Amino acid sequence: MRALSILVLSLAPAWASAAQPTANAGAGLLFSLEPLTVTAPRVKQRDMIDPRINQHLLRLLQQRMDARPDPLAASDASIGNLNKISTLTGYSLKTRYTEIGFLLTEGLAGTNEFQLQSELEKAARLSKNVQTRAAALVALAYIKDMRYLGLFQGALTDPNVTVRFAALESLLILGDRSVQLQLGGTARNDQSLPAQIYAAAGMWRMGDSFGKEIMLRFLDHQDWFVRAMSAYYVGEMGGGYEYRRLLQYLSRETDPSSRAEIATALVKLHPKKDQP
Repeated sequence: MRALSILVLSLAPAWASAAQPTANAGAGLLFSLEPLTVTAPRVKQRDMIDPRINQHLLRLLQQRMDARPDPLAASDASIGNLNKISTLTGYSLKTRYTEIGFLLTEGLAGTNEFQLQSELEKAARLSKNVQTRAAALVALAYIKDMRYLGLFQGALTDPNVTVRFAALESLLILGDRSVQLQLGGTARNDQSLPAQIYAAAGMWRMGDSFGKEIMLRFLDHQDWFVRAMSAYYVGEMGGGYEYRRLLQYLSRETDPSSRAEIATALVKLHPKKDQP
């Protein structure tokens, strides 16, 4: 569950922005995408990273602290070429190269360099660029240090959904059982439905049955997008009971995107269909 984009740092933000009435036709494909994955290469390496590499990443992070969205980026010829590629890989490439925060997260995640940790914490707290704040939060989470727990918890109440979503991602990466209370609060009360669904999925993945109950309840939501996103996670984590329940929803679902997502979830759950 390493969805990084909107950076909401994952394709879930792409889901969030896709939840518009006029975007119905294209959003169905988004639901079939696997989340972009942060591999956090630093975590796997024992040798010291060349200081020159750290300095370049640090400079990029500092430059992005107060950066505003670039209206000219959308007209960039290279990005235009990516826009023409309507495949799963094409969508992933477009996200990767239109959101520099994703690249910063990949390069900085799990750093054990004190200066980089300090700058990441500064960016997470003070950056005026929400994507940079989101990237910094997730990069810090890969350090797996509980001293950042308060920072992540505080970001759950940020007015910007990108930052809140990154805070959820960070808590799940941190992986401590103590975060379940915060996940439950977000799953019930966040203003963003994608954030609620993602939090509920995180609860379920951590073994909290209430997250599963919330997710199944979302399958009856009036919004096609909520039903589709919920079906995606049910397909990822469900069993025999969920298979049989989704089969009932398939016959009565009217939205094509939701119906496609339910069908895909059923394919994933098929090996478990005879479980209790």
